[in-house]
Amino acid sequence: MAVRLTEAPPIQEDLHACTMCGYCVPVCPPYRELGFESAAPRGKVYLMREFDKRGLGILDWLLGRKTAPDAEFSKAVFECTACGACENVCMADIPFDGLWQEVKEWMVNSGLGMPEHTSVFENVSETHNIYGEPHQARGGWVPKDAVQDPAPEVVYWVGCAASYRKRRVAESVVKILNAARVKYRILGTDEWCSGAPLANMGYGSYVKKELMPRNIQAVAQTGAKVLVTACSEDVRAFLVDYRHWGGNPPFSVLHITQYVERLVSEKRLTFTKPLQGLKAAFHDSCAQGRVTGMYDAPRNAMKFLKGLVPLEMFPNKAEAHCSGAGAGFPLVFPNQANSIGSKRLQNALELGASAVITTCPHAAMHFEQVAARQNMPLQTLDIAEVLAQAL
Repeated sequence: MAVRLTEAPPIQEDLHACTMCGYCVPVCPPYRELGFESAAPRGKVYLMREFDKRGLGILDWLLGRKTAPDAEFSKAVFECTACGACENVCMADIPFDGLWQEVKEWMVNSGLGMPEHTSVFENVSETHNIYGEPHQARGGWVPKDAVQDPAPEVVYWVGCAASYRKRRVAESVVKILNAARVKYRILGTDEWCSGAPLANMGYGSYVKKELMPRNIQAVAQTGAKVLVTACSEDVRAFLVDYRHWGGNPPFSVLHITQYVERLVSEKRLTFTKPLQGLKAAFHDSCAQGRVTGMYDAPRNAMKFLKGLVPLEMFPNKAEAHCSGAGAGFPLVFPNQANSIGSKRLQNALELGASAVITTCPHAAMHFEQVAARQNMPLQTLDIAEVLAQAL
């Protein structure tokens, strides 16, 4: 069946702003694994630019030129972890993070998306979570000691991962909020997937139309002035994606580490339990780090903890290497994703760490799988878990 391309996104100016300098090539995780230019941002820009210049002329058809994006080109586009490293180093200031979302959306809308991602989209559209778990079970983890308030100052946005796969993270956040006597509310079934993973798989149209307005309204109607989450993907969704698309949430969006900083400064929260010399390497989440620029809050929060020995992996912060877990990458390119994650964990082992701490539940789950496959003696912890242990 012939591919029917929808109208290309308005990215011509950005495409032709590229100087082909190649700064983006060595920082691209898939390129480091494959070594093929087609996997690097520069290679993708070149192909997109050629299509924009040539169009679909009869001469190109006669000469057999590939002027239209096809399945092969689409696979190269999705060979991307949405890590934001290319945008971070771009000398022409091209907004690659949003650009790749738009190109992937174009591919999906044109019938050129990745089949491996289809089930994730179907899960969210049918059950409102990326795993296809029953929607009614979304709040099934809520502990009996959760002290919710009908007039909250904070909404705790749990996220799909903590609701269904990493419930200890959710329980840890509740423990922190209870300890600080915060008036909070958990939305339960009123919370749907934020859509950040879907947008990076090319389903941005659905996220903009269905998820974004509904999620903003669900939080806003509680009257809370602050949304707190422990998921870096959800931070990205509310802080970056929604605002880029004109959503403009009428409330503040804070990662739990930012909120902990505030609670400590207001003398509402103290950490008294030592962590017995836990040596942990900190992994900067791509979604929270490069995409939102949030590097200091997790490190500042760890300073409150007695007995924790935080170790810095290098490169770190803006240059930190990706875990390989983002944008549904492991579903399409499992071997590459495993290799990317393994190298990051090896870095932690070389530092003498016994654990890796991150702010991304998706990265944590990926690291756990990689460590288990390769028998790496490393524990993976979410920072919320570590904070709760010290209360």
